[in-house]
Amino acid sequence: MPLHAPVAQLFAPLGIEFGFTAIHLATGQRIDINAHALFPTASVVKVPVMVEVYRQAEQGRFALTDRLAFTERNRTIGSGVMKQMAAGLSPTIRDLVMLMTIISDNTATEMLVELVGAENVTATMRALGLADIHVTLNLAELFAIGYGQPPSPRLTFAQMQAASAGQNMDYDSLAFQASPANTTSSAADMAKLMRLIETGRAASPASCADMLEVLFAQQLKDRVPRFLPTEAVGNKTGTFRGVRNDAGLIRRGPSDVIAFALFSFDRLALPVGNSRQLAERNAVVNTAMAELGALLWNDFRPG
Repeated sequence: MPLHAPVAQLFAPLGIEFGFTAIHLATGQRIDINAHALFPTASVVKVPVMVEVYRQAEQGRFALTDRLAFTERNRTIGSGVMKQMAAGLSPTIRDLVMLMTIISDNTATEMLVELVGAENVTATMRALGLADIHVTLNLAELFAIGYGQPPSPRLTFAQMQAASAGQNMDYDSLAFQASPANTTSSAADMAKLMRLIETGRAASPASCADMLEVLFAQQLKDRVPRFLPTEAVGNKTGTFRGVRNDAGLIRRGPSDVIAFALFSFDRLALPVGNSRQLAERNAVVNTAMAELGALLWNDFRPG
């Protein structure tokens, strides 16, 4: 069953911009819709960061069992639990990868990006043949720019909280531009990166196997995986104001795996704060993404 039209029909009533790729790994069969357009990654960028962490560990720059000290400078607004903890905590690098991925911890992410270098993440994406993944701005810079603040010097946690209080992020700012000057990706290249992890080619096979363990421990499954068996999907979501993304792997069987990436941008103006309107809009878009997951599971059959 050709799925391009059914996929497009899921999102057409919402009036959102989206890019989508799904690849059946055993056969190479694809679904591509606006697949090469750039979108802000939001937290899906944490997958390329994870790849770079494992590759640098392979190079002997550090061990995944090494510990990094959490300092006040690392504390970052947004998702995660580390921002609520006392400075001085020293998790292992692999613990930080796990926190960054399965609960999308922004503070853990900032610690890892500082460790490996955003420019090195982008360079590795190029080495893997992924020209559309750009890790240009870190999370602290994205939040600062989105809230109309200078990206440098880095804002303190209190300054970031103050900047974000009582206002929406600016859709016209660099933080939302579909440009290599922003942290962006195409759906095609993010799905390809997922395929490279699944097939043991994003780093060493052992490192890729451990990355898969992390991805399949994901706790945030309210989008593409929502209607699927819990153990069948390893994924990474991404959320910024108006941005709702998901990318990952769907395993229907040992040789029946789908790599996918879905990026979206919703320009609908909504009130400031955790309002009913925002919650209802999120629910509508997330449900469309969940229906997409069910469509892939039931109907993306090679042949």
